[in-house]
Amino acid sequence: MKKLVYLSSICLLLMSCSESKTVVESTENSVEPHEQEQSFSTQQIKELKTASKVVYNLPSPAEMAKILHETEAIYDVEILNNPKASGQYYTDVTRALNLGVYFADLSFTSMFDYPQQAMLYMSAAEQLSEELNIVGVFNKELMERLENNLTDKDSIMEIVSMTYMKTDFYLQENDRSVLAKAILAGAWVEGLFVATKLNTPADKQNLVWEKIGEQKNALNNLINMLDDCKEPQLAELLAQLRLLNESFNSVGVKEVPNHSDSSKSTAVVYQKIIVPADSEAAIEAAVKICRNNIVSGK
Repeated sequence: MKKLVYLSSICLLLMSCSESKTVVESTENSVEPHEQEQSFSTQQIKELKTASKVVYNLPSPAEMAKILHETEAIYDVEILNNPKASGQYYTDVTRALNLGVYFADLSFTSMFDYPQQAMLYMSAAEQLSEELNIVGVFNKELMERLENNLTDKDSIMEIVSMTYMKTDFYLQENDRSVLAKAILAGAWVEGLFVATKLNTPADKQNLVWEKIGEQKNALNNLINMLDDCKEPQLAELLAQLRLLNESFNSVGVKEVPNHSDSSKSTAVVYQKIIVPADSEAAIEAAVKICRNNIVSGK
């Protein structure tokens, strides 16, 4: 299973980038020629690829929707970050981290059909984007498109993904990769936090925890990516992410024979993520600390 945060389309795009001097990104629905092309230097491509590794194993929106349907998960909007808190972040790093949080929250409100909440989170993201001087992403056209598609979950998900991508590209193109990485970190932590808070029937919780267990490698990549930033304002979060990483130590992989295909004489073996019960409690507690650090704005 590939690619908890619903931003995996970004990763697929980034992973497809070549190592050439420049890469041109095209979008089918763009109108103006200058909106159809964006060029990136080799260094920027490396930055994007490094970021893409963090969420490469996160499930796509379709995969997560299937899991949520199968597990009969119950979602409580109150666990998300308060959109009214957007005004309490006073440094660029805390603003970027929480812009990532709001992008993740936007995805969850969209997936669970909370259109009015989605508008509140989009407005919060818009405010932080303006304070970060991110130009040309949150505009009148974007907000009108969101308002016109409030009843269309798939359209809202597409809008959120494209808005995230444009934000990331803008920061990379303007040599502000530390903030781009902070946004990604905020989105990843919020996605993991919400996943640990999903209310699912006891006999189906293992499906969600398998997805959580798959974040083990992504977390290692996230730590390495933030460590490379050498940003003092990320030091405390990095220390907490390392403690979170320790809680994943007991997460392992078990090979299980699959006998569902009776046409084959030999059972197919597939890998299953195993998350021990004590690790579940440790992961939930550790990610809560990371998440509280981010949304507190300290």
